[in-house]
Amino acid sequence: MNLVKKILIVHGDAKMKRRLVLMLADAGYDLRAFIQPDAALETARVEWFDLALIDAQLSGTQDFEFVESLKKIQPTVPVVLVVPQLELPLIVKGIRMGLSDVLPIGHDLRPLLRRVNSLLRVATTATSEDESLSPTELAEAEAVLQVLGNPEIGQSSDPFNTPDLRQELMRGAKERAMLESKSGRLEHEKAALEAELKTLLSQNADALRLQTEFAELRTQREMASAAQSLIDQKARALAEARSELARERTALEEERRKLTTSSQSVSPFAKSPDELAKERAELDALRSRLANEEARLRDETARIQHENTQLAQERRRWHEDLDLLREQENNLRDYEARLRQLQAQLEADRVLWFSARPQSRSPFNDDAAVKAAWEKLQRATDLLEAERAVFRDERMAMRELEVDLKRREAKIEELSGKLGDQEKRLRGLPPVNTSSPLGGVGAPPPAKVKAISRAPFEMAKSFLGRSKPDGS
Repeated sequence: MNLVKKILIVHGDAKMKRRLVLMLADAGYDLRAFIQPDAALETARVEWFDLALIDAQLSGTQDFEFVESLKKIQPTVPVVLVVPQLELPLIVKGIRMGLSDVLPIGHDLRPLLRRVNSLLRVATTATSEDESLSPTELAEAEAVLQVLGNPEIGQSSDPFNTPDLRQELMRGAKERAMLESKSGRLEHEKAALEAELKTLLSQNADALRLQTEFAELRTQREMASAAQSLIDQKARALAEARSELARERTALEEERRKLTTSSQSVSPFAKSPDELAKERAELDALRSRLANEEARLRDETARIQHENTQLAQERRRWHEDLDLLREQENNLRDYEARLRQLQAQLEADRVLWFSARPQSRSPFNDDAAVKAAWEKLQRATDLLEAERAVFRDERMAMRELEVDLKRREAKIEELSGKLGDQEKRLRGLPPVNTSSPLGGVGAPPPAKVKAISRAPFEMAKSFLGRSKPDGS
């Protein structure tokens, strides 16, 4: 007894789909017909088909996209592409993709039916040839039939003409047909499972490649941490320099305030023009040094902004890597669900097998290839769980790194704000009034003014002397 062949029909034209269904159903095939490709793919995930008839002009699909999706779900299913008219580029592309045939469809569907019969009944013909009787067996069967058909021999002498034996033979034939159908289905599913295992092994190779990329990302992250530590060290040095400059400026303001206060209480003729010119030259030198310090601070600010830009680029690359990891994790989850579905289907078939034949031995103990495939499936499941654990650890590490980067960015922004405030205060420094050749009204005595005015210049010189060795 032959197994009823199951055919998947996907055609965008409802009338043509109905004609194909009527013709193939009349020929005795089990059919599943669809107009939408998505519904056909959902059915292909839960049912196995012996042949697929696909319309070449499905709506919403381009460049054999539906055929590729169907081959990923059922790699062993033969696919026949149905076209309105044969075209050489379409035939060449179909052959390269591994299609079984490309057939034109018109008003006469009989050529299509003959091609479907030839594709689905090759195994049946080979089985009938293998099960054909030899001449000796035919002669023995004819002799037995002659003895049974001789009317002179009574019914009591025929040991095979009993109702129980005929029922037992019928039952044995039915059980044999059921076992053959189940065996064929198991062979089909076995081939599909082996294809899925090969796909999973390729995914494991991709996982190894991802591990290598993770190692590279970890190295880049360490380099970024070292660069960030260097940036923090430079920022601390810059903050110390600015604080020192602020203290020097405060002292200068205090000296200036004292000078202004004392200049109002002394005689306007207390300081000579030479001394005023000397004081003016010292003030100009101090202003030039302050301008150089402001230029150095601007350079440091630009360098910090450049490093912030590099950090933002690194962060964007890390986000892209995270998106790629999420996509790979989703793919692994899909494969895990499909493997679990295959495992559940195999367990259900084994339960049906034992319920039909309690005394028979399990095919999983007799078939070494199936046992090996099962062991490979278990190993692949363990590898998948390990990869998922690694993905979780890497994702947590990336989140911690992102939090650290945000904290450092906030710190750099705060430091940049402080630098901006310091620059504003430096630009808003009020100039010293040296326009009067006599020093203004109420200038202090020469000795006292000279002693007071040299203090901030000496402090500025000491500060500039300390800042030269580190290259600022």
